[in-house]
Amino acid sequence: MKNIKCIIRRNLKTKDHQHLVYLRYTYNRRYILFRTEVYVSITNWNRKSGRVKKSFNYELKNSILSQKERDLETNVLELISNKKEPTLLNVKIEFYKARNHYQNEEAKPNKQDEKRFLKDFKNFINDKKDNEKVSPETIKTYNTTYNKLEKFQKESRYFLHYDTINNDFYFKFLKYLRAEGLYDNSVDKHIKNLKLFMYYTLSKEKHTNNLFQTFKRTRTKADFVVLEFDELRKLYYDYKPKNEKHRAIRDTFVLGCSTGLRFGDLTKLSRGNFIITRDKITNEIIEEASYSYIKVPVQKTTDFIRIPFNHFICEMINYYEIENKEITFLKYCNQVFNREIKVVCREAGITNSIKVSKKKNSKLIPTEKAKCDFISSHTMRRTFITLLSTMTEITNIQAVSGHKDIKVLTDYIKRSDKELNSIRSCFNDVFSREVQEKKPDNQSPPPVRVKATIIQTRKITH
Repeated sequence: MKNIKCIIRRNLKTKDHQHLVYLRYTYNRRYILFRTEVYVSITNWNRKSGRVKKSFNYELKNSILSQKERDLETNVLELISNKKEPTLLNVKIEFYKARNHYQNEEAKPNKQDEKRFLKDFKNFINDKKDNEKVSPETIKTYNTTYNKLEKFQKESRYFLHYDTINNDFYFKFLKYLRAEGLYDNSVDKHIKNLKLFMYYTLSKEKHTNNLFQTFKRTRTKADFVVLEFDELRKLYYDYKPKNEKHRAIRDTFVLGCSTGLRFGDLTKLSRGNFIITRDKITNEIIEEASYSYIKVPVQKTTDFIRIPFNHFICEMINYYEIENKEITFLKYCNQVFNREIKVVCREAGITNSIKVSKKKNSKLIPTEKAKCDFISSHTMRRTFITLLSTMTEITNIQAVSGHKDIKVLTDYIKRSDKELNSIRSCFNDVFSREVQEKKPDNQSPPPVRVKATIIQTRKITH
């Protein structure tokens, strides 16, 4: 047929300068392309005949292309014999149906399904952004998932619509994400976002597919880095910044470790967020939660939290004159901050070698390097919560961290070897030989009392 021809796209080529051969079907001056999986260099391609010139394996490649043309021509003729018009959509359906792409007649997409799934995903993102006040960071992850789905459909040729979101899709998408080099927690974010979208569209009665509810998450508890008390003191008291930029980066980091605010909330602080009460006689800031504190709306949860002052915050208020001037040192973007804080911590001497392990395809992948190279903006929040966990109840931490779920909050706590050794020491008296020898024969050992603490989540009132 004259409207079926093999072509190559000159602007698309692989790293070794090979071009993929496409099968082009033309109808009413419009065309559709089908991949043939045959690659050829442009010097070995005969544009007029649509065949490979004499070269290595050229006969085999030409026979594959001829067979592909015959198969497509058969599909077109079958449509005509069934009194169906050979439109681009009908030919596409028959072509993939012949390759067992669709399992049954009901799974075939109609014209609206061609772009409906991804279009609905875009509408889902816009709806979340406009109506539910989702944070920009969350919207960014939704857009990343959209891009991954779009790329997955293009590269794997798996047609996305509501009826094909099944277990077959799940395993193929999982394999694709892992082939991209993503760790298990990154893969989990995309599965989570996809399930959120499917629940959203299910509530809008756009489909009746419930198979997505069986998709398993791949989230694991992440290994991460926090600063110890002595490292935080070294960074603040011993480290002498070489310039004002490094001083601002250092102070931003210590402020984040003192408040536990997310980086996005931290960089939006203004002097209006600081409620400052000074002693009328000494003019010093009163460090009590009822007098001096930071009141800030949390962008992710839209709740207000109140963080009491500490010595560092008071010194920072005086140094930068926050009562009278706008805050200027919280001006760096996340990318610049993450790059410079590594330099600052290296100069401060936080360079001991440590290992951090992440899971990829359910296997632990350890990475060993200097501690400063693991430090980022999120280290501030993890350090804040971990240090507080050794000094106060978890419900008090929840009140200032803004977490609604304590299970999520506990993921931010990293136990040190010293704290884990305290578990061992709890039983030292029970199984100590010295205690046993001092005990009279007729005296039974005192009962071991285990104190149980029931942690209840409480709603933060404002």
